Amino acid sequence: MTLAIAANFSGAAMADDGEFFATVEVAAGRDVVPADIIENGIDQDRIASVLESEVRLGYDMGPLLLDFGAEVAVYPEDSRFNRYAFGPGLRADFPLGENAATKLRLGAEYQYVLGDDGRVFDRPRAEAQLIHRHSREHTTTARLRYGFRNQSEDRFTGFDQSEWLVELRHNWRPKGGPTSFNLSLLGLKHDADDNRFSYKGYGFRLVGRTPLAESLTGFGRMSVVQRDYEDDFSQLYPAKRSDTHIRAVAGLDYQAWDQVSLFAEAGFVSNASNIPVRDYDGFVGRIGLRYAFEFTDR
Repeated sequence: MTLAIAANFSGAAMADDGEFFATVEVAAGRDVVPADIIENGIDQDRIASVLESEVRLGYDMGPLLLDFGAEVAVYPEDSRFNRYAFGPGLRADFPLGENAATKLRLGAEYQYVLGDDGRVFDRPRAEAQLIHRHSREHTTTARLRYGFRNQSEDRFTGFDQSEWLVELRHNWRPKGGPTSFNLSLLGLKHDADDNRFSYKGYGFRLVGRTPLAESLTGFGRMSVVQRDYEDDFSQLYPAKRSDTHIRAVAGLDYQAWDQVSLFAEAGFVSNASNIPVRDYDGFVGRIGLRYAFEFTDR
């Protein structure tokens, strides 16, 4: 979950110029808990049941897109992990060249995150993407994102950090059809006030999606990220932390009605670490419902 690389504007993909859009999603499942609860005991479970909901509202004006999102994640097994997040975002596209095959995309967002005991962190982010469409089948994107996580000092100190992400992504749509495959090469650098939370990382992500029937789509995601930290984890574990994080998920998306789809996904996550309280693996998955609405002002 710390590798939150998905675009903040996925709900806007269906909207045309001059359209309001809204997406509502509710889901239940199991996933990795937030990383900002520090545990000294070896028995801490890093995967737990979670109930999630998300609402996203926006307006697509063609080259400029505005949106606002609110998310809730409730962990019935341990309320310390509960998260309530909200914030705005914007994105602007600038065509480069006469045929618009290449464009520059600039984006920014702000997220404020609460827990049951108050603010957990807030984070502004800004990014730039250079997108080149070679043909109907092939598109390549280079992406640079910067964010700053301002962690609540009431929890613990030293977690404030600058977050850099570099991504090189290629999208292949065989014969220009609805099936798509995305392969991303990733580079990460997190610079925290306390070096035990600072790391450099690299890896890849593969995403695929294809129609299986008239209203049924199959999808899959796999990512592998290596993270190497700069200082000893704690006095109890005096070693520089090193993790290899692997996540693989496959699922189905069923368009039940014009604006309502049902989805289910299941997979496996592994975080092989030399620090026992950060070494875990297990089942992850979720099942839910998504509602998408569009309204044009033309």
